[in-house]
Amino acid sequence: MEDYRLASSTLSPYLRTASELGVDPAGLLADLNLSIDTIETPQSRLPLTCFMEVIDRLIQTSRNESIGLHSAKYVDVGSYDINGYISINCANLLEALTLTSEYYRVLSDHRVLHVTEGQKYVTCHWKLAERSDIAQRNFADSLLATYVRFGRLNLQMERGVEFVTFKHAAPRSARALQLYEETFKCPLLFDQEQYSVVFDRAFLRNTRIARADPALRDVLIGHATTRIRSIETTPPFSHEVKSLIRRMFHDSAPTREDVADRLHVGSRTLQRRLLMEGSSYKDVFNAVRLELAVQYLKDESLSLDDVAEKLGFSETRSLHRSFRQWTGNTPGEFRAKSAAATSNS
Repeated sequence: MEDYRLASSTLSPYLRTASELGVDPAGLLADLNLSIDTIETPQSRLPLTCFMEVIDRLIQTSRNESIGLHSAKYVDVGSYDINGYISINCANLLEALTLTSEYYRVLSDHRVLHVTEGQKYVTCHWKLAERSDIAQRNFADSLLATYVRFGRLNLQMERGVEFVTFKHAAPRSARALQLYEETFKCPLLFDQEQYSVVFDRAFLRNTRIARADPALRDVLIGHATTRIRSIETTPPFSHEVKSLIRRMFHDSAPTREDVADRLHVGSRTLQRRLLMEGSSYKDVFNAVRLELAVQYLKDESLSLDDVAEKLGFSETRSLHRSFRQWTGNTPGEFRAKSAAATSNS
């Protein structure tokens, strides 16, 4: 599964757990060019790779290899954004689980949570990236533990969970296994084909949710639908930045501050928003430079000195070094190959 983005707020339980274990979340995030503000910005998202990097760093720094399970204790209605409020206003538990899955993209670019209804059981399973490292294990543990705890705290789901399955192996130590048992309080199956929580179907269908408001549920579903549509149709911020840099190159090579000014945001905000998409100003800037370099090198009326100047390089050898790093060819080699290809066409 390719890299996708997750709601950055879903990192908050990990950070609270780490803080409880003596880790400074702000300092750790700063080392990764992130901040608490980044995580807490409403509706902001982080690439999965960045998300996993934070979890891995939290595990290393806290020296706690079960941080995913521990993080579940911080779940509340808001942990699932609009989804959480939709679920507590559903008619019964089955409807709550079904709608939580259907609108999961409020929390993730990809719908990784799926619900399958059989004659006896209802299975909620997560399709996660194929990884086998400790960060992935903690990520999966947190997803399942948070899901079960949310149901028990907010949906009166004290029973109904038949068993939970994990793709990873059972922990080797009795103490670690005990933590799983205390967290889930149901039979656990390890080394299975999927991560899942399996419920008794009749219990879900027959259990009404106290104080549910169907009218409010429908309003919230409308908001969730609008939010998902906006996520799907809004171009990434990096595309906007790239287009602006390309236009600004007509005058001179823009700095990050120049671009931020044109977008009416601070330089740090610009960088933070790009990081949230798994990019950076340097990445976007160099991508434009490469596109323009290819374009200019095909124009034989431009000398290499001219190309270097137009791209904002202080000297031609800097262009030579960068272009070779980007393409594996020197500017002269690329120009020669391009001319040969044109003459043979």
